[in-house]
Amino acid sequence: MNVDQLKIPELSLRYLKAAKCVAELRSITRAGEQLNRSQTAISKAIIELESQLDVPLFDRTTSGVSTTVYGEALSHRVTMAMAEFASAASIYDQFKKSRRNFHSNPLFSMEISYKRLAALIALYETCDYSSAAHMLGITSAAVYNSIRELENLLDLALFGKDPSGVNPTPYCKILVRHTKLAFSQIRHAMDDIASLNGVTCGKVTVGTMPYSRTILTPRAINQLLEDQPQLDISTIEGPYNSLLAGLRSGEIDMLIGAVRPREAASYLKTERLFDDKLAILARSDHPLAKKKILAPKILEELQSVLPPTGTPTRLLYDQFCTQHEISVPAHCIETSSASMVRGLLLESDRVALLSEHQIYYDKKMGALTTLAIDMQSTYRPIGITMLSHIRPSPAAGLFLDKIRSVAKDLSLGIS
Repeated sequence: MNVDQLKIPELSLRYLKAAKCVAELRSITRAGEQLNRSQTAISKAIIELESQLDVPLFDRTTSGVSTTVYGEALSHRVTMAMAEFASAASIYDQFKKSRRNFHSNPLFSMEISYKRLAALIALYETCDYSSAAHMLGITSAAVYNSIRELENLLDLALFGKDPSGVNPTPYCKILVRHTKLAFSQIRHAMDDIASLNGVTCGKVTVGTMPYSRTILTPRAINQLLEDQPQLDISTIEGPYNSLLAGLRSGEIDMLIGAVRPREAASYLKTERLFDDKLAILARSDHPLAKKKILAPKILEELQSVLPPTGTPTRLLYDQFCTQHEISVPAHCIETSSASMVRGLLLESDRVALLSEHQIYYDKKMGALTTLAIDMQSTYRPIGITMLSHIRPSPAAGLFLDKIRSVAKDLSLGIS
């Protein structure tokens, strides 16, 4: 089975659970008793994991076993993965039809094959059995059987059918999110172990919002890869809600851009890097480009390109207009695409609301400029958003250090 595309580690969940139990109890015998497995089965699980990870997880002594630093790192991440399955179980209690004890359900107790869960995620992503099978390199029948097994364990449908294909049920979406988070913890465990050997490896996935795409994130990536060329970095762009969904499922490590304090939730933590002031931008040879002072009221006479309604930047602009008794021009163009803004400004007398950082290179090359309108009270916090209960991987930690360093330079005006 090919699970690389889904970023699922090919490690037995049962073996990982056994290793975590041995680490807690400091005994293979007691771990076997607690898990209702033979001592031989527990020993086999440990040996197999140590072979796959290529590190010793435990030191064997006459009095039992002691956990190595690698074992401690693995145990911590497996505990976090188990917590995700436990969260899925507690929510399942609201959906279940039968009175069966869900705490002993193999799906929630990590007693199920990762291949079954890979089939669940693949079908969720593709909404088509043939496409899911192709993604995993298995037959459609194998995907179908895996889904049926999961549904039988839950006594609950995970997918419904309509003319367009199969669609996930409400609980399926919850289960997939927590399953992805559990697998992300196991991926981080492998990165943690490599880091303990002095080799920071792994992949960092960054969700970038419009502000961060010109200087902040690209510069941090370049600086990081100068020092750590072995790392893999990917960025994902899209609407905030889509990026947030990726963050919540563990597919994205962090979001970089304008912080949304109104949407603060207990599962999120934000780190403010600096405050950024908005500006009115235009092409360099715009009729108003050489004016040294412009009253805000002039915005009523200009054709505008504005961020979409409801975004933090647009809310600041609307508040600015209310404060200065300015009527927002009718038929303004709404877009969050910097390249679209650039094209609109360069071939017209339109003006746009953006940060100067977002046109840094256009301004440097003389294509765009800032009009002399003082956009007072339009400061917004720029920062990092992450899941509050997730400890970043070593690679993500290094990226965070670079982002903070670049942000500090930008806040001090160092370009």
